[in-house]
Amino acid sequence: MILGQWRSYANNGDWDDSSFRLTVLGLANLQYLHASMTSCSMYFPAGFSINEAILLSELVATAYDMQSQWKQQGKPSRSNFQWSPNYPDLTYSGPLGGSDRLMYFFQEEEPFAFVASGSDQVAYLVFRGTDSDADWVENLKFDLTDYPHAPAYGKVNQGFAGIYASMSADVLQALAATQPHTKLFITGHSLGCALATLAVPDIMANLPQANSDAIFHYNFASPRTGDPTFASTYNACNVKTFRLVNTCDIVPTVPASVITKDLPIYKHIGIPVDFTAQYSSIPGNHSITDSYRYALQHPDQPEGAT
Repeated sequence: MILGQWRSYANNGDWDDSSFRLTVLGLANLQYLHASMTSCSMYFPAGFSINEAILLSELVATAYDMQSQWKQQGKPSRSNFQWSPNYPDLTYSGPLGGSDRLMYFFQEEEPFAFVASGSDQVAYLVFRGTDSDADWVENLKFDLTDYPHAPAYGKVNQGFAGIYASMSADVLQALAATQPHTKLFITGHSLGCALATLAVPDIMANLPQANSDAIFHYNFASPRTGDPTFASTYNACNVKTFRLVNTCDIVPTVPASVITKDLPIYKHIGIPVDFTAQYSSIPGNHSITDSYRYALQHPDQPEGAT
């Protein structure tokens, strides 16, 4: 194959022996690299459960399917929306709607989250992202505002805060209906990670019987959500938080941590669990199923076929 490729080039011009050798070596190296290209295996920190992470990624996919059903039904009002969760086999709340008061990301109330629970008294709070892959990052503003749901938590992104504020009361009510629960898992993907992050201190401050030792936060492809004070205060609340990141995904890089002294400074929360999987497109690198869940199901080779 390599010699055949070289001859196709050589027939178009005068090639001496040195050119022959260099070309054959170059093509051989390229073919070897293509055949042997692998990604490094994943590393999981203490306390991380790969089985729980896979289940949570499936629940996030269910949240996206909830939105698909809503669209298929013509975007009905919350009271008229007939949602049929298809997996996993749990008891589900009704859809929890969110609205973008600043109209950064979308322009109407949409079903954005749900609470689910199992017979083992484990509860789940799940947020989806937008339906436009990572396109929303282009509309992301840097403005910060005080975190309003608990005192002394610093500042958070104004757009994220506005969406979560429209959902907070419903989130707390739906979680209260699952109590007592032995564990609470909070999860989200993309924009939904920011909402999940904003929910944690709200739950700690305002949900009766909330216990940080029984709350676990796994998020997938999270943007930065708040300033360094928010990140530090969040991390000090002792809710075990794992932030899964594909290093080829653009979303975890926004908002930028620092650009100039005149723009707000942002900082990530939690313990990073990263991997590298390049799918040659922004949607591919960002996908909850094809990138993040695939990596968890194949931790020794987290990059699938491109």
